[in-house]
Amino acid sequence: MPILGRVVRLSVLLRRVGCRDCGKRMEAVSWLDRYARMTRRLADAVIQACERLPTLHVAQLFGLHWDSVRLLERRALQVALSVLPKAQPPRLVMDEFALFKGHRYASVVMDADTRRVLWIGEGRSRAAVRPFFEELGSQGCAQIEAVAMDMNTAFDLEVRQHCPNARVIYDLFHVVAKYGREVIDRVRVDEATQLMMFD
Repeated sequence: MPILGRVVRLSVLLRRVGCRDCGKRMEAVSWLDRYARMTRRLADAVIQACERLPTLHVAQLFGLHWDSVRLLERRALQVALSVLPKAQPPRLVMDEFALFKGHRYASVVMDADTRRVLWIGEGRSRAAVRPFFEELGSQGCAQIEAVAMDMNTAFDLEVRQHCPNARVIYDLFHVVAKYGREVIDRVRVDEATQLMMFD
């Protein structure tokens, strides 16, 4: 760990010991995990910093490679996610969002009551959200009462296939937008056509 803003590197010689039961082994050190190239204390500090800062800033702060920081962050997330209880929400919210600034998307499924993110998958197709329902299982899907979503046909079809008891609820923004596009525009075109006929 840096001390007063300066990088500190430890050069530690570990003894190789012979054991009658398990053969030759490296000496165990309490502050260093097996095969680790950084101390537990440094790894913990990096993980804590990742909660507040972007990965690149953490790498620069500790003088580590971006990949090393990302690996530590990913391991910490896997540990944190493994202890979460499996959710059985009665109401879900599904939506998609853009990844970066291109035309790549990801889908998110959330518990409508707690607003907790339950699942994220890459893409916005039926195949992108299907693993969530498969992981939930038929019993979990049967308990779902309602699913709120935009007017994404893929989400709608997948919910109707896996959750027979669920009501699909479209969000108001997309309903109004679709109404504006399809109904009001149609009326506007029809009125313009009638006016042209009188001229």
